Amino acid sequence: MITRPVIPATSLSLVLSLALACGGGGKDASTGAPAEKPATAEKGAEKGAEKGSAKPAVAASPKKSAREKALAGFDAGAAKAQATAFREHLAAGRKAVKAKDYAAGIAAFEAALAIDANNASALGELGWAAYNAGDLDKAERFTRQAIASASQDKTRGAVLYNLGRILEDRGQKDEAAVSYQRSLQLRPNDTVSGRLAALQAGGAAAEDHVCDLQRHGASPPQDLCAAFITTLKPDDLYEGQSCLASDTEPGETAVDAAGVAYGGEPRTKIALDVGDGVRVATFGVERMMTSGGGTTEVYLAVLFGDRWYTTMLGAEYNPGVGYIGESLVVDSVVAQEIVGGGRPEVVVTFTWDHHDGDYGDNVMEGETEKVVGVLGLDGEAPRWLGAFSAASSTDVGPMIEGEPSEATPSKREKKVEYRFGGGAVEIGEVAGSEPSTKVGRFELGAMAAGCPGGLNYVL
Repeated sequence: MITRPVIPATSLSLVLSLALACGGGGKDASTGAPAEKPATAEKGAEKGAEKGSAKPAVAASPKKSAREKALAGFDAGAAKAQATAFREHLAAGRKAVKAKDYAAGIAAFEAALAIDANNASALGELGWAAYNAGDLDKAERFTRQAIASASQDKTRGAVLYNLGRILEDRGQKDEAAVSYQRSLQLRPNDTVSGRLAALQAGGAAAEDHVCDLQRHGASPPQDLCAAFITTLKPDDLYEGQSCLASDTEPGETAVDAAGVAYGGEPRTKIALDVGDGVRVATFGVERMMTSGGGTTEVYLAVLFGDRWYTTMLGAEYNPGVGYIGESLVVDSVVAQEIVGGGRPEVVVTFTWDHHDGDYGDNVMEGETEKVVGVLGLDGEAPRWLGAFSAASSTDVGPMIEGEPSEATPSKREKKVEYRFGGGAVEIGEVAGSEPSTKVGRFELGAMAAGCPGGLNYVL
């Protein structure tokens, strides 16, 4: 299933609970610097870091592509038998749930997911079975993963409704209202409308916090990632986590009076020094799953003198089973005058690559997407001002050659050109190419997709 590039289901609850709201508006657009020449998706915003000595931080290419990672967990010889077994487990789970034997249903859906770990139908139905069984923790986990995995609006809308029910039972009325609101954006439904109206009549506010940044109270440490890991809640889905070695470097060393060197502890590499005590870094957290595979969550950190903030850019989900593989690479982090006055904005560009196979329909789908996000640094805290897809490509075909498939083989590429200035981004079509996002002029701070995570919920 093709998913959006930013938030894996296993971490979505972390992002939704972050503490600071992303703001709107920004600075007066009339004070902005002149717009620069249009940037195509290939060149992106890497042009023109306009303040200080800030330069793009270019990440190394991943050792394996998403397709290579997908193939590593795929047994072509056993695929036909696995597909048959997957469908049998799915049917058994549905039959058990219909009979209200939720324990048997959960076991059957888990067996299906052992074959196809990213199947939205199996994930969603497992979440709903767990909800009916009264296991809200399991229900929420797999329901969120189903939301992240679903490629069809109808499916995502249905599972977002399920999430709303779970959150209502937890007493999280505002969060439930957000989930119902998102569900209705994807498909009209009288039942969902009724539950949303009832919550709002009771005082619930459907305020979305997906674009919030997490504030860390202490002064920024040298090793940001190591400090961040200590804030992660225990989760029995994982058996450990570590920081990507490529994101750290040795600290400064000194020599004492006896000639003995000391210091040199690891520190997170700084991608951008904006000046005025503001610095920006990126780091990755590898989380090892008890089932074998793992995720790599990629974070952006903003250091504001005596405090620091983090926000998730996206993640790689590589369970090590079935046909699924992902990679995420931060292409550049640059400072650029867009709004005018005060500190420059930070433009972050990253590329997400995803390959996934559906054992039920025998469909292989791949997607690559380049995402551009703009972060504002004025005020007491950083805030996302907007994000959009600058380019994308998809590749669809049968996963198991020679077998019946629901796939219509196709390849599709989309892209736009864009330029910043005057407090806005102007997004235009590229001749001969379908746009990868809506075209037009969009005020930063008032875009529908306020941050990379928000792209999950933009129609």
